[in-house]
Amino acid sequence: MAAIKITQKREVAVRVQRAVDDLDDTIRQIRSSIFALQATGDEESLRSRVHALVDSAAEQLGFSPSVRLDGLLDTAVDEETGEQLLAVVREALSNVARHAHAGEAVVAIDVGDDLTLRVEDDGVGIGEGGRRSGLRNMTDRAEACGGSCTTRPRPGGGTILAWRVPLKNG
Repeated sequence: MAAIKITQKREVAVRVQRAVDDLDDTIRQIRSSIFALQATGDEESLRSRVHALVDSAAEQLGFSPSVRLDGLLDTAVDEETGEQLLAVVREALSNVARHAHAGEAVVAIDVGDDLTLRVEDDGVGIGEGGRRSGLRNMTDRAEACGGSCTTRPRPGGGTILAWRVPLKNG
């Protein structure tokens, strides 16, 4: 009973929720590591190819982006969709390096009913005018897979790119 009463205090409830959120994040990271270890021929797995691609972009960016991979990336995503994903990750990070003047970036991939890629940076945002060939290419890739690609300003500065495609069943 005493534990229930103490969690009714706002500051305690906030700390408990923060701890739960931290645990959820840790569980996701552990699952991601387990999936990576279970991948057969790990050097050829989609998961390892994403990591290699992000690692190779670090030199051009001047920093190492953080990566979060959730779900069955290596088993639920077919080869064709995986190739599209890799091309979009490459293009998105290239855009961050060339245009954003960012100090950090996050690449998050989530596999559920859809394959979702989110690339977030803390740069200057997408300016008015200018060429949009990279963004158009990523949108074309999404639409070819029956999905979508959007960008929006990131709160506090920068850009959020969201690329989502449905996964093929069976």
